[in-house]
Order: sequence, then structure tokens, then C-alpha cells
Amino acid sequence: MIELEIQVLSDRREGLVMELGQVIAAHRYALLRQRLTQDRRGAWLSMVVRGPSEQRFALEEMLGSHNRVLSFEAALCDEASAISMAPRSMQPAFTPELRREPEQIVVAPDLEQVEQILPRLTGNFPDIYPWLRVLESSVASPAREPSLFLAGRRAGAWVYKRDYATNAPLNLGDAIRRVAVPAMQQIAQIEQRGVHVHVLNCPLCAPSGQSGCRFYGGYLEGLLGAAVVAGKKVRIRHLSCRSAGAAQCSLEIAH
Repeated sequence: MIELEIQVLSDRREGLVMELGQVIAAHRYALLRQRLTQDRRGAWLSMVVRGPSEQRFALEEMLGSHNRVLSFEAALCDEASAISMAPRSMQPAFTPELRREPEQIVVAPDLEQVEQILPRLTGNFPDIYPWLRVLESSVASPAREPSLFLAGRRAGAWVYKRDYATNAPLNLGDAIRRVAVPAMQQIAQIEQRGVHVHVLNCPLCAPSGQSGCRFYGGYLEGLLGAAVVAGKKVRIRHLSCRSAGAAQCSLEIAH
């Protein structure tokens, strides 16, 4: 086992720890500690992770090429002095004067349960909600939302390949109008305004209950992947949730 010290620059901090944490967990690494800070250049995330040495380069490749990552550095913890000698502009997450952010727990999706439920989702589509309830009850509480997101992404990719596969690349606006909207309308009552999608009376988010709309975020990412939007990465931002008191669950599509 080895320990790596990783430093990442991203354009925004929302969901950064969770998204990169899923990549880390998928490569059998554990997040030991992390610090997330912000400056005029963006969000800086520094992490110390531990895992098998044979997975090191695969992990570094996946993190370095992740669509949320603008700048990436990694070194063995016993090589940390080399990082400290880097230009000052490349090491803001490690400078002692920065304020330490509260620790965040990174939880990976339950891959086994997601794999088990996927044939039920695709075999009964669009009647998916009974099986999503089964998934929610089958995973540990911290893994519920990441598992819903992954199930949504896998289901969205399946729907795209089944109904919308085309050799002609689409720009984001056309992809939303021609793929995302009709595919979302198969499973939910929605309103779409530009890059915003609003889920009305969200079946997964009861008022004052648990939030489940991350499924739709994954579903949209699966639909609007690089194969659809002219080689660009699509990301979904969750703006509001019915379970938190909003009138509807709202999502924003960007690349």
C-alpha cells in the first residue's frame, strides 16, 4: 500500500469532493484527509489517499483527465518535499495561511447493488420507481445518493443507445431539446427552460423527506455524454430540491 498526496484545481467546488471521491474509491483507494479552499483561480482540493501501488497510475490518469479537473499534481507522500518546491502559484492548497475547511466524508456508490438493479430498471422502463425504491433500501444511507446518481447515469446511457444513437454530433441546445427533454418526459413530469430542467412533483423527493433527485442528474449525464454533445463533457448542477422545501427539483445542464 502507498500514500499519495494529490492537488487539484477545478472551476467550481460544488460536488467536487464527492465526484473525485468516487473515482478514488473505484480504484480501491481510501481518502485519509482532504482540504478544499477557494481563490480567484477556482477551487483547490488537496487530498491524501492510500491504496494499492499497482493502481496508482490508473488513478492518476483518471483524475488528471476528469472533466472537473483543470490542473492536477500527485506525488508519493515521502516525495511531498518535491511538491513544496514547486512554483508558489501551483501550491495554494498546501500553504499554511489558508483556512482549513471542514472535513467531508466521501462515500462511493454501492456498485454491487447498482449492477443488480440495472436489469430491473431497463427491463421495466419507464416504470422505474419501484426498483429505485428497492435500490434506496438496499444500500447504506451514506451511499444512497451516490448510488442513485450512478444508476441514473447508467440508465441514461442505456436509453440514449436504445432511442437516440446517431452518428451526427449535437450541440448542447439541440441535445437538450431532442434527447434530454423527450427522455426525461418518459419518466417524470418536467418543464425545460434553456439549460434548466425542473422536475415537477418529483417522485423521488417528498417534502421534508430524503432527496433522490440526484438520479435525474445522473440520468441527464448519461443521456448527454460526450457521444452526444460533440465531444464535450456534460455536467449537471442541482439548484433546488423539493425535499428541502423548494417547489420543484431544478437542475442546470452545462459543459
